[in-house]
Amino acid sequence: MEELRKLIAFVFQRSGKEKMTEKEFYMTLSFELGWLTPGEGMKVIEKAMGLNLLKKDGDEIFPSFNYKDEEVPLGFKFDNKKLEELEKDLLSKIVGKISHESKIGEKKIRDEIRKISEDLDIYPEIAALLLAKKVGIEVDEFIDDAKEFIKNN
Repeated sequence: MEELRKLIAFVFQRSGKEKMTEKEFYMTLSFELGWLTPGEGMKVIEKAMGLNLLKKDGDEIFPSFNYKDEEVPLGFKFDNKKLEELEKDLLSKIVGKISHESKIGEKKIRDEIRKISEDLDIYPEIAALLLAKKVGIEVDEFIDDAKEFIKNN
């Protein structure tokens, strides 16, 4: 989570903006910096929102912490290896299963999860389980992990 916090601080410090669109954020990561693909950049946004490091205001996102005070080390770099470490979480596993078994794109799945999560005021991980059931995907294998997640949060 610390690396993700530094990444968010880095992108916003570099841009000089208080808020930016999701597209501006992931385009910075992929095309300007060349660190991640656009899809990986979207995963970073989703993970950061799930951890409450990023918040949304209309079409724009912004850090939930004072990013200007965050010290980002000289030579800081974020790559897909660090993203893989972040992806070993429950939400990514559920999204992967829904995407694989339903043939629905990950972006569409993550957008729907975000909508369910906001509408019902529940964790994105739980919203993902609800979406899986809605589209007919069996997710019993994730129930114990979900219970543990809720206990720890």
